[in-house]
Amino acid sequence: MGFKVLKQGLYGMLALLLLFSILPIQTARAAEADKLQLSLKVGSTSATVNGKKVAIERPYVENGTVMVPLGVFKKTFGSTVSLEGNDIVKITYGSHTGLMTIGSTSAWKDGTEVKLSSAPRMVSGVLMVPLRYMASILGATLSQGNGGELIITLVPADNDGDVPVGTGIDSDVGKTLIGNSYFQWTLNYPSGLIAGNSGGDESVATFSSADNLYYLEIHVSDQAVSVDADGLLEQLVREVEEGNELILDRESFPKASVPYARLVSKDSSGALWESRLLYAGGRLYEIYLTDEKAANYKDLAKYEGLLSSFRPSFDTKDNKIRDLSTVKDGLREAYNEDYGISLQVPAAWSKDDQHFYYESKQGSHLSVAVTSAPAGSTLESWAEDLKMKTRENFVEDAYVIKDSMKSEISGVPAQIIETQLNFGNGWTTEYQVLVLKNGYRYYFEYVTPPGQEGDKSKFKAIISSIDIDFDHMKENFGRLASDDYKTLKNKSVTKVSKRYGYAIDIPRLWTPYQDVFETQSVDYRFIGGRFQINLKPEGSVDYAVNILKESYQNKNNDPKGPHVESIVESTFAGVPATIITVQQIKNGVPLRSKQVVFGKNEVIYTITLTLNDANATAEQLALLEKTVQSFRFTGE
Repeated sequence: MGFKVLKQGLYGMLALLLLFSILPIQTARAAEADKLQLSLKVGSTSATVNGKKVAIERPYVENGTVMVPLGVFKKTFGSTVSLEGNDIVKITYGSHTGLMTIGSTSAWKDGTEVKLSSAPRMVSGVLMVPLRYMASILGATLSQGNGGELIITLVPADNDGDVPVGTGIDSDVGKTLIGNSYFQWTLNYPSGLIAGNSGGDESVATFSSADNLYYLEIHVSDQAVSVDADGLLEQLVREVEEGNELILDRESFPKASVPYARLVSKDSSGALWESRLLYAGGRLYEIYLTDEKAANYKDLAKYEGLLSSFRPSFDTKDNKIRDLSTVKDGLREAYNEDYGISLQVPAAWSKDDQHFYYESKQGSHLSVAVTSAPAGSTLESWAEDLKMKTRENFVEDAYVIKDSMKSEISGVPAQIIETQLNFGNGWTTEYQVLVLKNGYRYYFEYVTPPGQEGDKSKFKAIISSIDIDFDHMKENFGRLASDDYKTLKNKSVTKVSKRYGYAIDIPRLWTPYQDVFETQSVDYRFIGGRFQINLKPEGSVDYAVNILKESYQNKNNDPKGPHVESIVESTFAGVPATIITVQQIKNGVPLRSKQVVFGKNEVIYTITLTLNDANATAEQLALLEKTVQSFRFTGE
């Protein structure tokens, strides 16, 4: 059960985490002013408190409700916050009182019970609460600024009346089912079921009961191969055995409306789990439930109704379903907290917010990079440098710069370059989006390979969704690396191996994949090519060359190759060497590779250069030759 996450001990920590999040903060005062004001923005880690920038946990939208950190209200308006018991939070301001329970959608305002559309919950040790509910407790007005920010304003005079704040608090009243419209599943929604936080991964849903008695997880994954009930049971058994769990009960249900398998096991901590597997619509659905008080496998039978209510479907017309999905039009939010950048990405793509990289299974991808701008840089000069980079790295018939247009991203001017690239297997579309602000360059690269017209059509929606907190970026970072192509293309860095006694000058623009030169393998990548150094501490040059010749024999006369173009005996770095040049087609891409094999001090060296035909420009070939010729023995 590698996916299960037992939350044992978490609930006991909530009270401690809450106390940390509401430790006394100096009461905000609107000196010489007649109102207090808080300004914040969804996805931004900075807020403006009475004119002063402060760092906060980033607000987010859940079920149509903006969730914000509770502590910022005390800092802005001087409201009083206290903890009643382990999970009840009390907020008072003037004559107004609010009560919330962590993990519950039931709340109170001035003695009247209300329903919240999203329950207060802990995020990174900070309690996040519904914005509208908090504004109503304070008697504050809520408005939207020109830049999309939310502004909460409060006149600190006697203000006992409720101030309208829009449509009020959305409600879960009447919701009897809960599910995910994107991953297509629903489950009964009893009043005691509390949805947890899955860290933005909608393929995982976590729940607990209001009394913290049971815990439930649902996982969804794509699986092309259909599995029957017996096969599902075999998979459950295999996972349990791999986890060293004890099986207490097992059964398959091939005649159910959706065939499934069920298994009860005991894990190493002594907790009992009921696990279920279903397969439907090309997806595998995994359900795990544990009850901390269950002592016998039969004790889990009381959850039969809840577990059997699971359906691998979602009726979008049923208004009784609470939808946990945030996917809209096939897109979901991506966010990098460090840079303060949010945008929408295709929901089916892999998602790496930390490294700002998103990719489809078909090869489309989106990457984001933030660098320091060179002195005097403009959008126009940057765009021209990137066009130069294309011309110098693609042969003339392998690229077409289709368009270069002005645009606007997150309220500032932007430049978009659309280029068609052909590596030999069809035309790839590449969009380069350039934003320049406060001395930083924001680079968005969106690439769709041949045949992925659906991904290509999403470009406008994705780019229009980009939101950059420029002030946060300026506050959070100093000087960053530069991506100035015109300057860097002529620079290199000398790499030395003391262990093997050699040095070589590596271009600054190459990307290292393995650059520890004291090891036997070095690997760099660049546009359309690869550079490798491999060492073997024993053997002979003749033996290494014969192994290569054998590997290049095209016994089936495959027109794609490999085809040995030449084998030349020469001298390299002052020692005899054999140079083998090979042409072939890999994955539809024509390329050539050159291998230089030589030896010294009982070590066999093989330098391998690989370059696509589409990238074999005069500039690329000259740089490769310069790099290879820079190899020298140091005498150490």
